[in-house]
Amino acid sequence: MRAWITHGYGDMRLENVPTPKPKPGWVRVRILVAQPSITEILLYQGEKTYGHDIIARRLAEGPAQLFGHEFSGQVVELGEGVTSLTIGDRVAARGSHPEGIVGFDYPGAFAEEGVFPESLLAKLPPTVGDEAGAAIQALTDCVAAAHAAAPTLDDTAVVIGLGAMGFGCLQAVRAAGAGRTIAIGRRKEALDLAFRLGADVVVDARAEDPVAAVREFTGGRGADIVFECAGGPVSRGLAGNATLVQAAQMARDEARVVGLAFDGDAATLPYSAFRFRSIRFSFPSVLTRPLFEATVRLAGTGRIQLDPLIGCTLDGLEALPDAFAMTADKARHGLINPAQIRIARPQETS
Repeated sequence: MRAWITHGYGDMRLENVPTPKPKPGWVRVRILVAQPSITEILLYQGEKTYGHDIIARRLAEGPAQLFGHEFSGQVVELGEGVTSLTIGDRVAARGSHPEGIVGFDYPGAFAEEGVFPESLLAKLPPTVGDEAGAAIQALTDCVAAAHAAAPTLDDTAVVIGLGAMGFGCLQAVRAAGAGRTIAIGRRKEALDLAFRLGADVVVDARAEDPVAAVREFTGGRGADIVFECAGGPVSRGLAGNATLVQAAQMARDEARVVGLAFDGDAATLPYSAFRFRSIRFSFPSVLTRPLFEATVRLAGTGRIQLDPLIGCTLDGLEALPDAFAMTADKARHGLINPAQIRIARPQETS
C-alpha cells in the first residue's frame, strides 16, 4: 500500500509500505477521508508546538509514517477480541489512546490503510458523511470544552476565534444548554456563518472592540463563559496572547474561561486579571469514551453541523501536500475547516 513517509522537517514522500495487520484489540481500516491539523503542519515545519519532542525523537530514529489523526475510514479486518465493530463499518476516530497518539507514537491516516485500537474508533451513523466524519476528532475537543464549561440557560457564552474549533465550541455550548452566545471573528464569511449556526450576536473584531461589545450585550456584567480559540504564534497570523487577555477583560467575576488555542511555551496567562477577579481558567475535559460517543451522536442528529465548515476536499492520497499548503493559509483560500483529501470510497460488504 501507499503511505506518506516523513524523512525530515519539510520532507515527506509518498512511498510503498507493507500493508499493516491488526493485533488483538485493534482493527485494520481503509482510510476514506483525512485532513491535516494546524498543529501537524507546524510540527512538520519544525515548530516547537505540542508534540514536538515526540516528532523530534521519531525523526531521530529515521524516516517515519507520521501525522494523520483526523480521519474517517471503513473497517476491513478485525483483530482478535474486537466486539464493538464489524467489517464494513464506517468509523471516526478520536486522537489519543493509552498506547499513544495516532500519527505520533504509531502510524496515522495519511495512507491507504491503517491499524488502530478498537477503543479509538466509533461507528458513524448514516447521517454523517465521510468528510464530516474526518472532522469528528477536532470536534471532540469542542464537546469536551463545553463539558468543562458546564453552561446553564442563564449563561452567556463567548467564542473568540471562528475557525473549526470556534465553530465547534459555538455549537457545542448551545447544545449543552447555554442561553446566549456571542461569536467573535475577523472574516465576514465566518461571521455570516456564525449567525446561520445559531450565534445570537456576532462581533467583527476588525471593526469594533470585542471587549466593549461583550460588555454592552451583557449590560456591563461580562460573559459567564469564554472559549479562547484564536491564540497562537503571531508569526503564523494568530493572536499570540492578546485574545487570552481579552477573554479575561470580557468575563465577569468568577467566570469560566476555557482555553483551546495553543501557543506552546510562548503562552502566558495574565495572572492578575484572573486571580484578583476569581476567573476560573481551564482546558477541555479529559476525552472519555462517553464524551466521544456524545460527539458522534451530536453530529449524527444534526445538533452540531460539520458540513457547512468543510470547504475543500481534494482527490487522492497524492494531494496531501496541497492540503497542507491550503490549511496553512486557510484565510487566503476561504477555508474554515482544514483542506481534506479523499483517499477512498466506502465499499459494499456482504
